[in-house]
Amino acid sequence: MDYDVIIVGASIAGCTAATAYGRAGLRVALVERQRSPGAHKTLCGHFVLGGAHDVLCRMGFWEPMRAHGAAVTTGLGVWTRAGWVEPRPDGGVPPAISLRRRTLDPLLREIAGATAGVDLLPGHRVVGLVEDSAGAVTGVVTSAGRAERTVLRARLVVGADGHHSTVARLAGVPEDRAPNHRFLFWTYYEGAAMNGPGDAQVWPLDPDVAVCIPVDGGLTQVGVFPAKDRLPEFTADRAAAFDRFVRRLPDGPTLTGARQVSHLIGTTDYPCVRRPPTPRPGLALVGDAATASDPVPAVGCGWAFRSAVWLADATAGTLADGGDPRHALRAYRRAHRFIDGYDDLGRREALAGPPTALQRAVRAAAVTDPDLARRMALFAMRAADPSVLINPGVAVRALIGARMRRHTRPSGTGAAGRAA
Repeated sequence: MDYDVIIVGASIAGCTAATAYGRAGLRVALVERQRSPGAHKTLCGHFVLGGAHDVLCRMGFWEPMRAHGAAVTTGLGVWTRAGWVEPRPDGGVPPAISLRRRTLDPLLREIAGATAGVDLLPGHRVVGLVEDSAGAVTGVVTSAGRAERTVLRARLVVGADGHHSTVARLAGVPEDRAPNHRFLFWTYYEGAAMNGPGDAQVWPLDPDVAVCIPVDGGLTQVGVFPAKDRLPEFTADRAAAFDRFVRRLPDGPTLTGARQVSHLIGTTDYPCVRRPPTPRPGLALVGDAATASDPVPAVGCGWAFRSAVWLADATAGTLADGGDPRHALRAYRRAHRFIDGYDDLGRREALAGPPTALQRAVRAAAVTDPDLARRMALFAMRAADPSVLINPGVAVRALIGARMRRHTRPSGTGAAGRAA
């Protein structure tokens, strides 16, 4: 069968791309290996940073997510040894949103499947690629569990099938892997109380990190990202180690009387994987198939939404006009540099090294400097280019502010000076 676009993978990136292309009047095959309409990703923190807010609104996803119980975070408090960096209500930082994947994935799949022009093909596993004589990708070969194979052809094939991308493997796409010196576990509580400022908190404890985030169903997600030198502690007794970690958080959540409603979810190894987003003629990668970043800053879901829309924006018009998408893919590659820039920073942070003097100065100064606090929030929400925080002017301001704070603060650190 012939289509304008074939998308492999019906999770966040794939459903977003399929919906966008279908609304542009294109014929789309959305291929998903899972048969169940309720299939969803389990190893995902599902906190969608504020940088994706405009995309979610534009795609018409924001309100359906809210209607399904998603929790909105309008201010993220950041603990530092100098005190809390508190969110400012007038900072212009877009809100984040969190909806567990057990609800989000089926919702997006339902929206995509109901979009005119989109054929949702559940239970179809990609087993091969179709190529022309020049080596351009022109389609896929799928199997639905029977001996026969189905050949689907299109002018553009999109790999949206995660960081273990089958499409990328079949296409021989090179991957750049970088180590992650942290591991991660999280769980959900009913009746937990947050004690830090804002409606969500993060603790950069250097080298460990922790987060506390509201999610759908009135639950609270508590996650820890310890450095790997603490792995033996968690291996000996995972639940006890997790509880100790959370209890020692300065101004951490109150769990007395709260009910844990899930097992610990996580992994002891999550490397950073990057592939070229436009690796071959006729082929594009979106979401984790292109960039599986360090999970600590919670960028994955936002990158999936945003990269899918960037790809559709760059190529839908050309495909609708019957043109060759190769040149249009250059615009997608340029847009994707935004992700690449943040991923470079994330890979360095994933090494779990000590913070630089500048990082310490920015955190300390942001406790009392509203503009630095706003810049930190825009950076954390991936709502602006990294230069919003990483530039000479910010560096000078932070170093001066940190020096002034050292000269004026009273003796004693108080509760905010105790790390886990």
